[in-house]
Amino acid sequence: MPFSLQTLTSGVTFPCLAAVVLCNILILLMIRAGVLDHPVARSSHTRPTPKGGGIGIVGAFVLCLIPALYAAHASAQVIPPVTGLLLGMILLGAVSWLDDVRPFPARYKLAAQFVAAIAAAIGTGAPFYELVPFVLAAVFITNALNFIDGINGLASGTMAISALILASAGIMPATFVLLAVCLLTFLPYNFPKARIFMGDVGSQPIGLAMAWGGMIGFNTGGGVLVIALLSGVLWDVSFTLLRRARAGDRLAQAHRGHLYQLAIRSGLPVPLVTFIYWGFALWGAAAYATGQIITTVLMILLPQLVWTGYVCTRARIRVQDRW
Repeated sequence: MPFSLQTLTSGVTFPCLAAVVLCNILILLMIRAGVLDHPVARSSHTRPTPKGGGIGIVGAFVLCLIPALYAAHASAQVIPPVTGLLLGMILLGAVSWLDDVRPFPARYKLAAQFVAAIAAAIGTGAPFYELVPFVLAAVFITNALNFIDGINGLASGTMAISALILASAGIMPATFVLLAVCLLTFLPYNFPKARIFMGDVGSQPIGLAMAWGGMIGFNTGGGVLVIALLSGVLWDVSFTLLRRARAGDRLAQAHRGHLYQLAIRSGLPVPLVTFIYWGFALWGAAAYATGQIITTVLMILLPQLVWTGYVCTRARIRVQDRW
């Protein structure tokens, strides 16, 4: 995967600069709007903090994507998949923001996720037999990135790294460079200290975009690459769901039992945990670059097992309440 910043930004410099300006404006407007995320028992933050930073990321991306593709001289073949992605992201963004402002039952959010995933999958032109697994995978990835967005910088940084690597792998470069630029513009507002949170309005549409990247590049290994890049997130969510199911817990109930949450509750600093998950994304790219599926799987699996064992051992010793 040859990586050259000059190559990746060639032709899309002005749309990316426009996205930076627009993203900053929207984020600052959302900070001033003062829609607050009030801490509860499961929260990692301790004071009310503005949310809705995802409006800046997603808004700048959606508005600047067509100019970026035009500047990059993208072919007409990208119109259907990009249309499907934009429709899905706009739908998820709207529903997620309404939920951020006034929460409503999870079944409505899940329905919106499925509709958005169907739009993104159909837009790729994939054969019918691939649509069902594409949609299911997209919904899972969307939720996984939403679940993992619980501490400063973890989700946004992981997705920024993933977007850059997808672009460097030749998967819709203009699209994913633009997405990375929007995420990196938001990151200083959220990490290491948070002036604003991304919120569901950011994590869900961008999670869909990550899954869409796997769909677009599926026949050339893009699906494997997305899984490798998000391996830390997907492992955390999968392990947590299985552990909670085995314990008889309600899976839809909010909790603080994710590995990254247990790591913090056991005393690890938030920035360190965030850096570890960024490292998982970079390690996933290195594993994918080996070109050998068995080697890739083993390289991804080993650090996850070590991390899981380490966190659970610390939690048994240091976390006094139920996890």
